[in-house]
Amino acid sequence: MILQYIPIVLPSILIVFSSIAVLYIDNGSRSRYIIAVDLSIGTLLVSFLTLIIFYGLGYYDYSIFSSTLYLSNFGYFIAISAILATIIVIYGGMESLEPIKTRSSFLSLAMLTDLGVIYLGFAYNVITILASWGIASAATYVIAMIRKDYSSTIAGVKYLIMGLLSSSLMVLGFAFFILGIGSLSLDATINYQTLVILGIMLLSVAFLFKVGAFPFQAWLPDVYSMSDRVSVAFVSSVGKIVGIAPLFDIVYFLKPSGIVGLSIFVIFALITVMSLIFGNIVAFSRQDFASMLAYSSITQVGFMLIAITMLPYNPTVSISGLMVYLLAYSIAQSGLFIALSHIEKVSGTSYIEGFRGMSSSDKALAFAVSVLLLSLLGIPPILGFWAKLFVLEASFSQPWLTIIGFLNSAVSAGYYIPPIREIFREGEFRNVNSTERDAVIIASILSIALGIVAPLIVGVIS
Repeated sequence: MILQYIPIVLPSILIVFSSIAVLYIDNGSRSRYIIAVDLSIGTLLVSFLTLIIFYGLGYYDYSIFSSTLYLSNFGYFIAISAILATIIVIYGGMESLEPIKTRSSFLSLAMLTDLGVIYLGFAYNVITILASWGIASAATYVIAMIRKDYSSTIAGVKYLIMGLLSSSLMVLGFAFFILGIGSLSLDATINYQTLVILGIMLLSVAFLFKVGAFPFQAWLPDVYSMSDRVSVAFVSSVGKIVGIAPLFDIVYFLKPSGIVGLSIFVIFALITVMSLIFGNIVAFSRQDFASMLAYSSITQVGFMLIAITMLPYNPTVSISGLMVYLLAYSIAQSGLFIALSHIEKVSGTSYIEGFRGMSSSDKALAFAVSVLLLSLLGIPPILGFWAKLFVLEASFSQPWLTIIGFLNSAVSAGYYIPPIREIFREGEFRNVNSTERDAVIIASILSIALGIVAPLIVGVIS
């Protein structure tokens, strides 16, 4: 019985302890800062290994703590995706963060966000979602303006205002949702369909604000383009999981059918199609790499929402597709923003022209950046290919949705390929060693390695 609690209790204790400890360890000297970084990465690695080991031992499909948490296979993958992305960001950004006075705060807040994500992934109760959301969301708002310069502060304030609006809608949505099911548990019987539908509509708006789906993306371009690159690497990867996890939990445990299931399908299908099309159209016009990634992330969210759209009708494949998609996206997105931070220092620009000459002077980085872009595009055998394949497979019962998804995936080549083209053009790019460069290479290796074993992963999830 005690072992059943370890996948939650051990990471929780380690993360809480470490998130406080790093604030005291880092006294301003470089040596103490390195110790704080090592403690942060070590804590996340132990948490990651704990989740992997206990998942492999079969510690899932049961509830704990008076049924406030439910250890599910998708909950494990949500937590693992967030932790992997955080490790990439902290390791890659340690040199960029070093001159910042609030560097230890970044380490602490990043770990606390992961703690919130772990509980969001395993949430089985409305109160659990509210508490976990408060931890994870508040941390990401502060991280967005952690550098405290003018542009980061402006972007962070916009993010915060939108976040407060979405949180207010979430509370209102849960009020209707609880009245509709007559329980705080997510796994409950629907008593009043109208109230449940209204609650899910408000909750959808709240959580889709957080992930930047269309038409709730107003804050996203400013934050992605203006905030510190390391902060954006975290917000754009782990921040997306913060919004997707509770949305998925609610729809999954509700097991909607009939008019409720149809309403969920219509709501998410509409937002899915608009996000796919809008993100692609605007991303085409962007030459700034950060801005392109911002708008392309809207399209990426559209693909994630395909899985949630089809959850009432094809739950098994939808779960598999979304879990692999979150893993592929979080690794690629965190890696690419860390890569942009390095490239800006070397070339002096965030425009794709700054990539020129990379293939001749830094082949390892050129390969890594190309792999991560191709992962977002969905080229085999990289992990992103399997993510899109499984998500689109979930929509096979609705061929029109499959076709729209496939066409938008093909169209996205129009803005993912130009940066790769620039990499192989003549230029004066220099080979500069940094932890950012190393982190990007690690992210690309993970994308390839996990892509090779992805069919096995899906077999385990299913």
